[in-house]
Amino acid sequence: MSSRRALIAMTLQARVAARATLLIRLSLLAIVFLLNGDFHPDITPSGEGSNFQQYLGLVFWLVIIASSFFARPVLKIEWSVGLYVTLAFFGLAMASALWSDNAQSSLLKSAAQLVVLIGAWRLTATFPWEDVAVCMQLGLFAICLLSAAMAIFVPSVGVMSDYLHNGQWSGLFSSKQTLGVCAAMLLFFSTFRLMNGAGLLWSWSAIALAILCLLASGSRGGGALAVEAIGAIYLMSKSKAFARVLAFAPSLLAVVGGGVIAYLLVTQNRYLVVFGAPLDFTQRTYIWQHALNFFWDSPWFGAGVNGFWTRSVVKELFLERYQWFLDNYHNGYIAIVMETGIAGYTLFLLSALLFGLRMSLLIRGSVFPPSQTSFGVSYACLLFLLNFTETYFMRSTNILTTHLTMITAFVFARPIPAPVRSPAKDPSRVERRRRAPGALRAAPLWDAL
Repeated sequence: MSSRRALIAMTLQARVAARATLLIRLSLLAIVFLLNGDFHPDITPSGEGSNFQQYLGLVFWLVIIASSFFARPVLKIEWSVGLYVTLAFFGLAMASALWSDNAQSSLLKSAAQLVVLIGAWRLTATFPWEDVAVCMQLGLFAICLLSAAMAIFVPSVGVMSDYLHNGQWSGLFSSKQTLGVCAAMLLFFSTFRLMNGAGLLWSWSAIALAILCLLASGSRGGGALAVEAIGAIYLMSKSKAFARVLAFAPSLLAVVGGGVIAYLLVTQNRYLVVFGAPLDFTQRTYIWQHALNFFWDSPWFGAGVNGFWTRSVVKELFLERYQWFLDNYHNGYIAIVMETGIAGYTLFLLSALLFGLRMSLLIRGSVFPPSQTSFGVSYACLLFLLNFTETYFMRSTNILTTHLTMITAFVFARPIPAPVRSPAKDPSRVERRRRAPGALRAAPLWDAL
């Protein structure tokens, strides 16, 4: 009788877990669709400036958090130095709302960030990473398909008509850059899944749609980055040594981002100089230099999340100089240093370095299958490169940034296997060699990274 009750209980538990997993999958699909960028004001119910998408997306994150407690864990968490550093960075970012000039808006953004972080953590622990990638691809496919339909059948919404972007597609979004990034990400996810045995017809259809949206939106840079990331996936699948080296690319890019910031602060130039020629990335460097003019107002801990562009003096001075205004850094590295200061950027840089160290150890120990290794490193490199011209770091609800956070948590929380010692060796000889003068000793902290 007791065995029958146990069987019934196990069956019921399995059904609950399956339904919870289904609910998580559907909620994640909705989040990918809603939280990739601001829709055109004619599409959203509340019009321009509305946070309707963000609020609805947070509701789905709450559904994921609640459902995750009924799903079966897929990852045994091991706390590491990298996890603590990453949490310290996000903790500082959320706490920065306390010294922001726009306290109400900053506190709302910090609260949203907290919900998303908890959701990302629960998703990492209870939902397979392969299923996350599938949901990302499906959501991006829906975005690009509806964007193409909007551009063809409702051009007043889906096609831009201003003098700078006349005729370029923006699809569902207010800007053509957002559609370009979504198309580039769809190309990345679809090619990755094609290389790993996903359905040929489905993958090639998604790739064709992604290329169409890339060309129609004029986003050549996004497409180039996606192709580079795909090339990195292929090379990493062929060489473990290359994968271990590339794992440090995000930390190198973070150093380069810091170098760009230092250059603009020291020279006060409105542009970069490359081989003697000025480079302004279609006037993005004007925005960077304008923001950095205010850096010394709060150098150590920054202006707080959402606490910079909301200042009236920032907008007024920019309008006076250029007669146009965008409340967007167009650079994720500058967003970090302006909103969290030197302290925040130091934690960010340290987290990127520890990511490389941890991933290198995991690759050496063959903890991840090659497909997971190549995907995680390539995606991180893609996001770090993208943040040189667009702002994705410090965006509390954007799913692309959240996916990077999940990958980081997955890497830092994955246990590192103990080194396998050969049984053929004489223990006394090994001990004598270990104690010999000048012998190298393993640092305990290394395994905690």
